[in-house]
Amino acid sequence: MDRPRCSGPAQTTWAAFSPMIEIVFFSTNRSKLAHFRYLGEKVGIRVKGFHETTYYASYNEPKINDRSELLKLSYESALEQWLKRKGANDDDLSTFFFEDTSVTVEALSKTEEVPGVNVKYWMRDMTFAKLDALLKRAGNNRKVIVRSDIVMHLPQRWRTLLNTTDRYLWMVGESHGVIVDRERVIQPNLVYPWLDDKTFNKWFTPVGASDPISMLTITEADRADFRARAFEELTSILRDRLGLLAKRQEPVAHQLQIPGIATYPSIYVICGPSCSGKSTTASWMSEKYKLLHIEASDFMYKAFWERHGPGSAVRIGDFAEAALQTQPGIVAQPVARFLRETETSGAVVTGFRSTKELEIFQQEIADNTEVALIYLNASVPIRLDRAIKRARDDVTPEKFEKRDAQEIRMGLLDIATLPNVVLQANEGSLQELYGAVRTRYRKALRVYTSDKELRAQLQQPLRGQLESLILRTLLAERPKKKWLTTTEIAAALNRRFKEAKSKNNVSRYFNQEFHPYYELRFRERDGKRTGFLEYQLSATGISRAKQLNAAPEVPQNPNRRRERAEHAQLSLTLP
Repeated sequence: MDRPRCSGPAQTTWAAFSPMIEIVFFSTNRSKLAHFRYLGEKVGIRVKGFHETTYYASYNEPKINDRSELLKLSYESALEQWLKRKGANDDDLSTFFFEDTSVTVEALSKTEEVPGVNVKYWMRDMTFAKLDALLKRAGNNRKVIVRSDIVMHLPQRWRTLLNTTDRYLWMVGESHGVIVDRERVIQPNLVYPWLDDKTFNKWFTPVGASDPISMLTITEADRADFRARAFEELTSILRDRLGLLAKRQEPVAHQLQIPGIATYPSIYVICGPSCSGKSTTASWMSEKYKLLHIEASDFMYKAFWERHGPGSAVRIGDFAEAALQTQPGIVAQPVARFLRETETSGAVVTGFRSTKELEIFQQEIADNTEVALIYLNASVPIRLDRAIKRARDDVTPEKFEKRDAQEIRMGLLDIATLPNVVLQANEGSLQELYGAVRTRYRKALRVYTSDKELRAQLQQPLRGQLESLILRTLLAERPKKKWLTTTEIAAALNRRFKEAKSKNNVSRYFNQEFHPYYELRFRERDGKRTGFLEYQLSATGISRAKQLNAAPEVPQNPNRRRERAEHAQLSLTLP
């Protein structure tokens, strides 16, 4: 069977104007999903796992050697599951894809590819010593090809645009190299978990490299990435043939600078070492001026869970340090995108730890959006005393010193040297701290005070959505200081809002993806961890829930689309 291809140029172009399009990836492999998320983010594609989109299981992959038949049967199984999802009958635009990795060891592939498409089963019983002996017995030809096959479903509209009757496209990427001559000790890659010591990657040295791909830097690994080569073909079709990536939406500017008009910050970024008062100040600004508080570490946890899952033995601090060294936009870009998507007209962001993060964040938001950068600081004894009184994480002087050292390695101190930073000591009372911030930004904060009713109105259409109801429910439950499972959240939501929301809908929402709105952990019973996750609001979630709670209760036309925030700019005439 030949690979389905486009038979000719598309007759017309269907342009998408969203900054990120979504496609669904069928896989139960968390590392592989993280890999395609990484590839997608580079080109404006948001890759979501199928389990995150629906409760239906992933596709069945038959254990056969015929690649084309395997992919055909896998596609039919995946399509069957795809059509079971909610709204499938009304959807002629969404798509999914899956990927199969195969390996051909030249010396062992006399009559058929070995291990071929069955590499994951082959790896279960294969050791390096056994493979090395097989290669030497066959003349020590160590050449190998690692191949990626991507199959992407074509909705009917796409088939029409591509002038094809094929139900799917088949993309191939290959990388050539050799099998290592000695086994290496490979440390887990916290940020790029597909460069691991569990798959064939640990033995595969690409052409031009001297180490296996799992030991290369991400830049070097990208150049030899067999999945990236297949994904590039997919991207090319979405961009050049369908026009889906042809136009990227420019960030929405929240301020318009006009001569004679004073513009004020619409985003306040507060940095500083642990217990310097960042979250406290942000919470005060959020409460008093109705600014949305975004905690960057909530987005770091999201990135962490996407790669390693809940309950991982990997420490979040170690992951964050590694991430900021190799992928400094891992939090800054999602935070900026979140600000655009929520169309918030005023926000305070805490938790950035490097100048590179700030640089990327500024690049991602609108050029004419004013950002105020504040750096809070206090002496180590004062901050340690605050940490002990806060009673989190069993703080000791040694642990606190270690955390400080890690934040310094991340680049925190360099933020205090930036030319646009406002340095603010916080060694006195909270009233003194709040007074200093209020005095410095008096005129800007006065704008937020006068504009808070309008900004609350803009959140009104969102109040009835499931996510909004969950956020507001957890905010109401917060004084009880209890963590809730999805079943308990659904019950509390129905009691509070007299809504008939199924617990399955609530569970599906939490399974769709990890959200920056929530902290999560496994529930314990009798001192032992159960398999049930429980949730409470994060700092970002608390602020968002309060913002939604402030919106007036006005009946809405369910067919009315959400309007853009036309009055989001904040400005006052010069005195």
